[in-house]
Amino acid sequence: MRWLMAAAALALVAACDGSNVSVDGVDVGEPGGYTIEIRASEAEQTYLITTPEGQTVGARAAEGASALMDQPRAQALAAEPPPRSSEEVPEVMSLRVPGFEMTIGGTGDDVNGENGQVAMRIGGGRQNIVVNADEGGPGEADDRAYVRITGADADAVREFIAEADEISPSVQAQMLAELGLE
Repeated sequence: MRWLMAAAALALVAACDGSNVSVDGVDVGEPGGYTIEIRASEAEQTYLITTPEGQTVGARAAEGASALMDQPRAQALAAEPPPRSSEEVPEVMSLRVPGFEMTIGGTGDDVNGENGQVAMRIGGGRQNIVVNADEGGPGEADDRAYVRITGADADAVREFIAEADEISPSVQAQMLAELGLE
């Protein structure tokens, strides 16, 4: 699951063309662009999109059904800090050049081949991606992932919503309408 989420985030950033605001509360560029956030577990996926003006639209998908979140709940969830693992993962690779930065941290699997974690941050330019994934314990029931992309443009948001397979077409249309992107 973690590499699937990371790959999706990396593919989406290529389509982004805005400016980033902040990641985990740290200012990383000029204001502007949309923020896309995904909080996922085996049982449920939450999708949040915040406009450059600060409006947040969200949807949840679980057990084959999806629904648009009410505005106050979406706004409150977007204001919550991202889920963190119980410990910070050590940095295993970083690349920093003018205008671009990529850092990957992670832990290996435990003795049982489970519990590995990965944290990835890509940015330094107009967009920024943060990916946190945690395989939890044995099995997939407690796996979770968090992806946050800042600096996305309207076309990238439309594409992201259209490709969110867990969200029904009617909820996708509602999200686009709420965002004024239909």
